[in-house]
Amino acid sequence: MYKRTKATIALSAVVVGGLLLAGCSAGAANGPAPEAQELETDPSKISGDIRFMTWWAYADDAVIAAFKKEYPNVNVELDFTPIDSYQQKVQSLASSGDLPDVFGSQQILPLAKGGQLLDMNAALDTPAHDMEGNWRETFIPALLSGANQGLDEVTANGEIWGVPFNAISVANIYNKDIFAEVGIEPAEDFAGLLDNCRALDKAGYIPMSLTGAVWGGWWPSLAWDQTMRDESVADFTVESPGFIRGLEIVSEMADAGCWDPSQVTTDIAAETALFLQQKTAQFVSVPENFLKSVADGADFELATSMLPPLDGKTPNRILGGGNANVIVVNAKSENLSAAVALSKFLTSEGLQRELASTQFTIPSIDISLESANPLMGAYLEATADGFIDPSGYMPAFSTEGQTTWNFEVLPSLLLDKLTPQEAAAAAAGLFNE
Repeated sequence: MYKRTKATIALSAVVVGGLLLAGCSAGAANGPAPEAQELETDPSKISGDIRFMTWWAYADDAVIAAFKKEYPNVNVELDFTPIDSYQQKVQSLASSGDLPDVFGSQQILPLAKGGQLLDMNAALDTPAHDMEGNWRETFIPALLSGANQGLDEVTANGEIWGVPFNAISVANIYNKDIFAEVGIEPAEDFAGLLDNCRALDKAGYIPMSLTGAVWGGWWPSLAWDQTMRDESVADFTVESPGFIRGLEIVSEMADAGCWDPSQVTTDIAAETALFLQQKTAQFVSVPENFLKSVADGADFELATSMLPPLDGKTPNRILGGGNANVIVVNAKSENLSAAVALSKFLTSEGLQRELASTQFTIPSIDISLESANPLMGAYLEATADGFIDPSGYMPAFSTEGQTTWNFEVLPSLLLDKLTPQEAAAAAAGLFNE
């Protein structure tokens, strides 16, 4: 268990915080039509079958068993899907109208636009699971708001489409033995980052992870927040100097040897293996089960550091916040009361405390905790600088555009098949109108 430090206290102050597709859920035959349901909060009166899909490894059978003790008449089918293929599965289930009753989401907009998500406002006004007040009041306000950022076109009436399971930030996990061998320290600025990449590459190590198959888009996003944060989305074009400069920064990292070309298609499991085999010196990651797997598997000394600002801007805002691990409920669930009850349980004080003490998580609810694992230090510090919200300076990629960007344009930039200017031009037409 960890105590809320200055960085975590700052979290609550600094974080920036139709047509229904016919569907069937696990409880489709067990209750009234969704539109006729009223939310029940008495555990003894809530029953039925629901399906819960997640990539969170720590939301496991033990969690479901604990929920079952409190809600004995609810049966939960746990559907765990690795994050590498998670979004593709969500898209497939959405297309077939077979979304689970409760699931984790990182792309809310298309589901909300399709009428497939429950507006959580009524649920948020019901009593909290194990804290005083209503459920809404338990969340750090900026994280609840952040879980719904960038959704202006589907929140005209104050809709809330998801709640934050927990907060995340991105930081650098590094091999202290390799750093000592090479004679370097964690970089504090972009020049230092490039110098470290060159030194590690020269020493025969892969300088850092890329996780191109899943997280490759992090680096341009971090760069754009540095180069475009003072610009207006109304003025955005792919010819904007700040947009191109962000791609130049990523290109400079590739030129400095920060990554091996093979990493363009590497997934999380492969990157983790490279780091634990001491072939890669740094693993840039979110905390939670990713940090835990590294901490449990390393036979060398680990430390963490914040990522340096890529264009000198402060505060050095980071990826993450409340919109990365969002719990949503299927609007077509035949057991909405059970689905909401599970969502409340997942964000309850009891479970959030347990996960924070064992799974390297940052709670999304407003509670104080005791003692922190030292490896969480950089992640907590990163939260104090706030989180990236690109909606003010650039439009979001369309669903198809995001795929084209992640798997065609960005890899070509990283492999020096496109210049930054050519990559920028290739992005034309990939954004939402």
